[in-house]
Amino acid sequence: MSNIEPDTGNFEASVVAPLLDNPVLGLCSYESLARILPHTSERQFAAGASVFAAGEKAAWLYIVRAGAVKVERDGSPAVIPANGLCGEESAIDLPEYLGHATASSDLSVLAIPQKAALALIKANPSLRALFYQTLALPSAAVSGDGANKRKTPARGAASLMRIAGWLSTIILPALVLWLGPQSGLQQNATLFLAVFAATVCMWVFSLADEYVPGLFAIFAILILGIAPPSAVLSGFASDGFFLAMSILGLGTVIVTSGLSYRFLLWLLLKLPQGERWQNLGLLLTGFLLTPMVPSINGRVALVAPLTIDMVEILKGKPLGKLATGLAITTFTGASLLSAIFLSSKSVNFVIYGLLPDQAQAQFQWLFWLYASAATGATLTIAYFVLFSLMQRNGEIHLLNKEQIAAQLHLLGPIRNREWSAVLGMGVFMLAVLTAAIHKIQPPWVAVAILYALLVYGFLDKKEFREKIDWPFLVYLAGIVGLVGTFNSVGLNDLLAANLVRLGSFMRTDFALFVPVLAAVIFVIRLAVPISTTIVVAAAVFMPLAVASGINAWVVGFTILVLGEMWFFPYQCSYYLQFRELMAKSGNYDEAAFLRFNVIMNFAKIGAIYASFPYWKWLGLL
Repeated sequence: MSNIEPDTGNFEASVVAPLLDNPVLGLCSYESLARILPHTSERQFAAGASVFAAGEKAAWLYIVRAGAVKVERDGSPAVIPANGLCGEESAIDLPEYLGHATASSDLSVLAIPQKAALALIKANPSLRALFYQTLALPSAAVSGDGANKRKTPARGAASLMRIAGWLSTIILPALVLWLGPQSGLQQNATLFLAVFAATVCMWVFSLADEYVPGLFAIFAILILGIAPPSAVLSGFASDGFFLAMSILGLGTVIVTSGLSYRFLLWLLLKLPQGERWQNLGLLLTGFLLTPMVPSINGRVALVAPLTIDMVEILKGKPLGKLATGLAITTFTGASLLSAIFLSSKSVNFVIYGLLPDQAQAQFQWLFWLYASAATGATLTIAYFVLFSLMQRNGEIHLLNKEQIAAQLHLLGPIRNREWSAVLGMGVFMLAVLTAAIHKIQPPWVAVAILYALLVYGFLDKKEFREKIDWPFLVYLAGIVGLVGTFNSVGLNDLLAANLVRLGSFMRTDFALFVPVLAAVIFVIRLAVPISTTIVVAAAVFMPLAVASGINAWVVGFTILVLGEMWFFPYQCSYYLQFRELMAKSGNYDEAAFLRFNVIMNFAKIGAIYASFPYWKWLGLL
């Protein structure tokens, strides 16, 4: 083998640049690449020279710097041009090379020893699959145009948006600090609005992961002494935090035990053939969980893994209509009817608590469902119509029922860990449905179930640490803390005083009041989370409804439906959670998903109007 010593020229140009430009190795973290640099050398081969032969020890991974390599395995030749890889056997720990590699022309390569290549795989586990791919299809080794895009600094519009975002994050708080005292705001209220403005700008322009702005707000409020720590940190002691943590823990057991996969196989086996039936199965699963799991985030955590597994089983194309349709259906099933059932989310109980005593006696679980049935039916019909229009001519996927049955048989009988998940879910649902009898709030039932799973080892320490979405929980706690601070500095009373004039619309023309309320909620929702918007709007308008002779439940329910409308991902915490879960498979077209969501927002307004005759018949309007 002809071999020339490494070139001692410009090290960055000769070694660093080829590593970063390679479509596969360019995906590695900078730290892992830095660690292999001392072990990487440049080698040159004359035209026709052997780089390695079949059966030789797989000791080196090669990156083609200049020239080309001809690789032949099992009589099938392939030419690896500049920027390609050969010798992948060393990176996936095969003992020997599987083919011959010969320099097609004068050749310059970077040689990485096997030990360093294996260390690279250990630091970047996703590379293993890419090395298998390039080994199986050598000509595809350099087909990944732009694979290194994540390392390239943002250009054009994206970079301008980030600049605009950071400028807004600096300028808007400064304007608030300047204009606040002139508007008669107290110092703490002004400081809070300045912190809140910076936090919202970071969310709107996606300047950091979603939980980071929340942490910034908490730290800033505590350092500035704007509100008592009990208000600022209330999110970490809230019912919602413990409920979400417990449901995510239970969801982890359901997924890791194999119960969700078993249920999915059973569902696919029982459903008739066809994409519509598969979507219907996922939709009904979400609808079934809606009254029983009082958290949209919790339901998303339970059903999203079903979608990922179903797309894999059906061999859906990445970003294809099948995968996108299943994602839309899953999210819709978990969230669409959240206002229809009293027990479907915690903020519904806030609306219930703001009702007059006589109305509370009337609007128990069943009558709440009865009164909201028209809205729920309208929304469901709107989903089916819109889905059939937007998802026409989808992919054709026929299931092999015998294969599904064989998979179920292979899983064997339900194991103890799966039974623990079934028992945990059953106890939780039963406790929610009978809460009026035993008076134990769902969050504490969920915490008790989580504790039992931990004590008996059905959820181990590693899963508790790694599988539960702690960044999301911090994000959720940050939102609740902002609400607590918002109320603590008196901004809720100030907001109520400025919106009280809208009560006249409620009294004289409720049909006109609905779009006005939708516009107010839309503006607030640009900066304020869903639950906060609903609580603030309900605290303002429900007492006005009582004073105006309008049924407070109708107003509260309308606020619940309109408050769930969102147009940008940052506005919806449970969509962010859904997107994060689905990112593990990266299989749906988010643009199509968001278009569907925008149209469904208008369907929600239409569902309110469609319910007017029904509410009049019930004597509620």
